Amino acid sequence: MNQKIAELILDYQTKVHEALVLMQRSGIRMPNSSLRWIEADIPQKGLLDGGIEYLKHGAGCTVYFPDGKVDFDFGFHGEANGFDAWRLYIYARDNSCSYGFESYEDLVEHLEAEVSEGHLVCSDDSLLYVANLARALAVDIDCRLPGDSLPARNLDIVMVLHSHYFQAAELMLENHDNLYRKWKINNKLGHRKIIDLRIYMSSWLGFLAVTCEGFENIGMRLLLQNSRPAAFRDLIQRTDAIGKLVKRHRTPLREYRNKTFHLRENPEAIRKFFAPDAGRVLWARELHDAFTVFFAAYRLKCETHYALNGRLGELRVTREPPQSYSLNIK
Repeated sequence: MNQKIAELILDYQTKVHEALVLMQRSGIRMPNSSLRWIEADIPQKGLLDGGIEYLKHGAGCTVYFPDGKVDFDFGFHGEANGFDAWRLYIYARDNSCSYGFESYEDLVEHLEAEVSEGHLVCSDDSLLYVANLARALAVDIDCRLPGDSLPARNLDIVMVLHSHYFQAAELMLENHDNLYRKWKINNKLGHRKIIDLRIYMSSWLGFLAVTCEGFENIGMRLLLQNSRPAAFRDLIQRTDAIGKLVKRHRTPLREYRNKTFHLRENPEAIRKFFAPDAGRVLWARELHDAFTVFFAAYRLKCETHYALNGRLGELRVTREPPQSYSLNIK
């Protein structure tokens, strides 16, 4: 790639990243799509930390730093490192640095040449990206200050375990129990609902097993002790209790999960798990409740830490705003 182009793009993207960090620390949530940003209920203009002005517009934002403004759009999927000729041009102009380009038209010609040579790619949202480089997502922005050992919310493996696996277990258990109560009240249940009841039970236990494996693979005790702020060590006692619970029926639960999420040749592992004298369903509920308490305590400590350390855009003390649904599969 042309050295002048590469330098301009890097400087521009660095400034955009600086703007996103400032926005997040000032309480603005990062979007997971351009549509989510457009629908975001935040003031169109205002002040960020340090008295820095911002202007929300369309799919992006302009941030007015003392040494010059930077303007950017979010990509369709919340990408934060896209650019176009006009934004690069005004960034260079407002920062009193031409990067060697004589005019806007000159910059456009150079960018078109980079696209034709495959160094840059143009996306469906008309933004350019450097070819063969990962597209940075706004939700992954790390706004921590030096010395802050709690990972960015979207990159916290404990949060990932909770949101992608344990919440699935919670939903399946809730659906199962609601349907079971209906059965008990009406003293009957249609054939299709009986099948649903079985699916909810097996899905709950399957996701509970994945949660157990994740909990152990993370090495939760050592993680809390060595890789989280000191306040999180209060959770170690709960972690040890969960570890002891898991060990009681770890193998039958894992085998049940395997036979649930993979095609099985025989139902022996399923029957074994539900053996009347094993008490494993009651154990699974006890384990589920223990995870519920642990994750609630962990998330509360995260919220407190975000607030005390100026990471306001990561706070979720209020209910998530409703959002439009779109399925983009390419």
